Parts: sequence; structure tokens; C-alpha cells
Amino acid sequence: MVDFLKNKEEFMFKKIMLILGFLLFSTNLFAAQTQIAQVNGMMCIKCQKMVTEALQKACPDATVKVSWPEGVAVSSFADKSNLSEDEYKNAILGTGFEVVKVISVDGIITDAEEARKLVD
Repeated sequence: MVDFLKNKEEFMFKKIMLILGFLLFSTNLFAAQTQIAQVNGMMCIKCQKMVTEALQKACPDATVKVSWPEGVAVSSFADKSNLSEDEYKNAILGTGFEVVKVISVDGIITDAEEARKLVD
């Protein structure tokens, strides 16, 4: 009888932990956001660095990845972005490059090729 109660308590504990883990994970998953800009005119790593620094200054809470070969700037936020799409665009325009399009997507995008497909 004692083993049965112990197993039941362990089962309930595991069930509660699983539910809590799912709730925490799903909350972060749905709260995350990525802003992606299609940027024209970047020709080298120096151009990439200029855009990266401008975006890091504009949104310090973001993980910023810029790729000059793909022509994209990607900023991922654990929560929602603190910048509107126009503010994001203006941060890049301040570096002298043309911004063709800016989109916001729910979730985290880290791959430049995947980001490029989303803005095409």
C-alpha cells in the first residue's frame, strides 16, 4: 500500500512539473518576436558591421544578425520588439543603406537564408 501511494505521489509530481514546464515554454515561444529587414547596398563585412551596430544601439535587448550576402538584418527578441517597423527601418536608413521591406514575425529566426525567404 505504501509503494502504491509513493508511486501515485511521484506520478502527480511529474505531471505537475510537466504542465509547468509546458506553460513556461509555450509562454516564451509565443512571446518571442523577430523583425527582419531586406537591405540593399551592403557590399562587404564593413557594411554589415555598420548596420549591426546601428540596430544594437536601437534595440539593445535584441539578438542582432546582419548578413550582407543575403541582404538582410534580423533582430530577435525574447519578448515583443521595442521598435515599430518604421523605427526599425529608420535605424537602418541612418547608416545610408536602402531598406526595401521590414516585417515582424512571431518566434525566433536566426538563419539569414530563412529570413531572406520570408522577406522575398
